[in-house]
Amino acid sequence: METAASLGLPDSPQPPVSPEWWRALNDAKLDALIDTALAKSPDLAAVAARLRQAEAGARLADSQGGVKIGLNAGGAFVHRDGLGGGDKSRLVTELEHRLFGGHGVNIGYESLQLQGQWSPDIFGKYRHQLEAALGQQRAVEYERAQTRLLIAQGVAAYYRQWQMLLEQRQIVEKRFQTNRERERVVRELIRAGQLAPSKLYAVQQGNSRFQTALSDLDANTAQVRHALAALTGQQAQALDNFAPNAAAAVPQPPVSQLSADLLGKRPDLAAQREGLMARRHLVQSAKTEFYPNITIKGLAGLANLEIGHLPASKSFTAAVLPSVSLPIFTSGALRANLSKKEAEFDEQAARYNKNVYTALREAADALTQYEAAAASVREQSEMTALARKNATAAKSRWQSGLDNKLDYLAAQDETLQNESQLSQAQTKLFTAWLALNTAFGGGFEAGGW
Repeated sequence: METAASLGLPDSPQPPVSPEWWRALNDAKLDALIDTALAKSPDLAAVAARLRQAEAGARLADSQGGVKIGLNAGGAFVHRDGLGGGDKSRLVTELEHRLFGGHGVNIGYESLQLQGQWSPDIFGKYRHQLEAALGQQRAVEYERAQTRLLIAQGVAAYYRQWQMLLEQRQIVEKRFQTNRERERVVRELIRAGQLAPSKLYAVQQGNSRFQTALSDLDANTAQVRHALAALTGQQAQALDNFAPNAAAAVPQPPVSQLSADLLGKRPDLAAQREGLMARRHLVQSAKTEFYPNITIKGLAGLANLEIGHLPASKSFTAAVLPSVSLPIFTSGALRANLSKKEAEFDEQAARYNKNVYTALREAADALTQYEAAAASVREQSEMTALARKNATAAKSRWQSGLDNKLDYLAAQDETLQNESQLSQAQTKLFTAWLALNTAFGGGFEAGGW
């Protein structure tokens, strides 16, 4: 099993990511959607049920090594018409009559016993079983934290995608308006004999493309809206009258504080680590099966026996019954069980080690993607700013009579294209920011490695 020391990772006492990292966006609508999703999520309800099972399993394991006391009450009543065979002497018959009244025999028995049992945990069998159960309980608790993290990430991702689709629609509508203005200018130039009629075809094709793009954007927006409603535990049409806020700037993450040692605080790795430790305790418990099993039983009780008209027999019983059992020949069952537990531990250890290295790669990729996305936004922002300056200059030249209006409209359309690319770049940056928060645990806090 890999540890922080074996991977050369220091221990970070406090994660720099907030447990509610999405609130850094200052978007009340997004906060409400995530709160709704966390409250209504079927996945979280299923994990909560599993947690209750794990807690019950831990209580059951804790009870194995304790003293068990029970109260046992019982009794019997038997009636028999006669005693002896058919050939009885008069002396025997008279004796039966005197003792039993001559109407058969009534036999009654009652008992009340208080019983106790205790198995001292000399070799740690029950202790290891309890530790295994507690480890499984902690693993489920960490799985719940991982589920919450993924739900918040999913809601935020859909929300930002919805914002981006609305941004794209506004830009496409502006480009559509620009193209219709281009069509009007081209028609005027054709009437003036300055352009060939064929020049109109490309402009009209552009109008069709924009109409198709608007329809596709509306369909994609509806799909995202339905997916977001489902993720927040609502009907598909629940968000039809809902509109997200305008996208805000992505918060600057503490990149300098994000280091690989934070992987030890990821809830998914913490859950796997607890499951691995639970397996180790199960191996230790299986080893104790080779040792003697000591049980001490005790009982105390009252008994009452009544036979016909004979005097009743009442008695008090108390006993202590220690016992020791030692497996001698079990046809290899104990050793096979131990081998199975050890193999299960080795398998889970290998899986855990693989997941640690996968998490290291995910964290490195998240940092790289974020830095690349941030650089892309900076570059696209510069290009968009230059396109706006060019459009402003083209408008001035057109108004001064130095260029025709088609040049200005082309520059304006180029600006809108750059704004569309900037919106997409900002969405990629947001997605990278989400991945960064998830890859480093989303502010989850657990024990060390």
